[in-house]
Amino acid sequence: MLRCSVFGDVEADNLVPFRSGRPYSAALLGRRIALKGSPEFVSEAGLDPNAVSSKHVQSMAGRGLRVVAVAQRELSEHDARRAGEDSEFLERCCSEGLEAVGLLGLADTLRPESTQLVRDLQGSGHQVRVLTGDHPTTAAAVAAELGLDVAREDVVTGPDWENFSRAERRDAVRGSSVFARVTPEQKVEIVQALETDGRVCAMVGDGANDAAAIRVSSVGIGVASTDSDPARGAADIVLLDGHVGGLTDALDEGSQLWRRVRSAVGVLLGGNAGEVAFSLIGSALSGESPLNARQLLLVNLMTDALPAAALAVSTPSENGSDKSEQMDTHALWQTIAVRGCATAIGALAAWLLARTSGRRRRASTVALVALVGAQLGQTLLESRSPLVVATVAGSAAALATLVSTPVVSQFLGCTPLGPIAWGQAVGCASAATLLAALAPRVLERIAAPEENTEGQSTIRKTPTRTSTAYTSRIGGVSARDSVEISEAEIKEAGTGESDTLVSVAAGSDTSPNSRATRDES
Repeated sequence: MLRCSVFGDVEADNLVPFRSGRPYSAALLGRRIALKGSPEFVSEAGLDPNAVSSKHVQSMAGRGLRVVAVAQRELSEHDARRAGEDSEFLERCCSEGLEAVGLLGLADTLRPESTQLVRDLQGSGHQVRVLTGDHPTTAAAVAAELGLDVAREDVVTGPDWENFSRAERRDAVRGSSVFARVTPEQKVEIVQALETDGRVCAMVGDGANDAAAIRVSSVGIGVASTDSDPARGAADIVLLDGHVGGLTDALDEGSQLWRRVRSAVGVLLGGNAGEVAFSLIGSALSGESPLNARQLLLVNLMTDALPAAALAVSTPSENGSDKSEQMDTHALWQTIAVRGCATAIGALAAWLLARTSGRRRRASTVALVALVGAQLGQTLLESRSPLVVATVAGSAAALATLVSTPVVSQFLGCTPLGPIAWGQAVGCASAATLLAALAPRVLERIAAPEENTEGQSTIRKTPTRTSTAYTSRIGGVSARDSVEISEAEIKEAGTGESDTLVSVAAGSDTSPNSRATRDES
């Protein structure tokens, strides 16, 4: 129970506000110092180290309460006058001789969507780390509410972190989900340790104490709330109205955007690479190009115009030929290589079959149909949205009409095809599409044992969904300075789990001033 004499209607003569590295705030009222701060500080600076009951602190923190200790100190007339004029002297007076008055338990409830958000993130392969300035027991209780399986002894505290070696810090960020009593500087160090360990880290926070960690993370995410200007200014993405559920939408839409870009670029570059490879191989085998200039222009018109444009603005297919959502250049180049090889093989097979059973013009026409058909089929692998299906069907119908119309067909260097020729062209195009669908899965299975041997894992992102619950400060994710990791560290880092990690800032560090809502998301 607090003594009313600690606070009154008297205006404070001087103040010591809370700041980073100072786990308390105090006011000078006449000769009396009224102080509120962390229980640990009050216990260390008190006249009686046992005045603050650790049993009560643990009990209150175990219920998820933010525990604040209240203390006072009486000064002499001389010291009171000096403390009223000198803030540094007042601060020194707060560091000793305190009389513990009582404990405050502040119920700092979770945001309504926080538990579901953590569940969604974990379900999509992302890991969650909670960084907070709260008491370790409070942090463990809140983590349990969020659905994280964390015991009190598994929580890493700020003092523990300071005493860790580099290797111990690396082990801590790999195995611990909750970090309590951490300062803003330690938040930065934890984020840097995560990224040095090869993780992609997104830092979420809404306070000034989170701003530095938000800035150094791969993706800084600010939550709009009271006094969140520093966090929003440092963030790449801002979640509006404190709606942390928008984080999942932001991740999903970013993944969708990357998949759309990869699909469009993969089809365009892969298809063009296949055309070039087919032309070179055909020229080497026959001494002349399998397709003339008009036919090559027709191929580009049928495949690179409407189908590719529709693919770039359509929702990617969940059952696409390449289910990998790696947001790196390796995945893009793999897509281009698979598309190019499948297109070239399909067209070359059709051309060789037609040459053995017909004239050169007929073989050229069969190859043209197979080349266009293989690329249109691969476009459908990436997306089956109505727009893509309509453009693919329109391009196929236009090609069939041009090839089958006598005058136009001769102008293009083609000839109308019979059932056998159509069967050769469509069959080879279908086989090429099937090859493009199966090849990524085969390559993934081949690469999986090698990745396990080398101790490296795959970065994953979340599936599709759209929302406008967030805004980007710079229109995208900003590039950060890269960190060099030795080969030995890379091999040592293998854990067999997903690298993508979301780090969540929680609480108000060591501040005794509670906000109405908790920052855990």
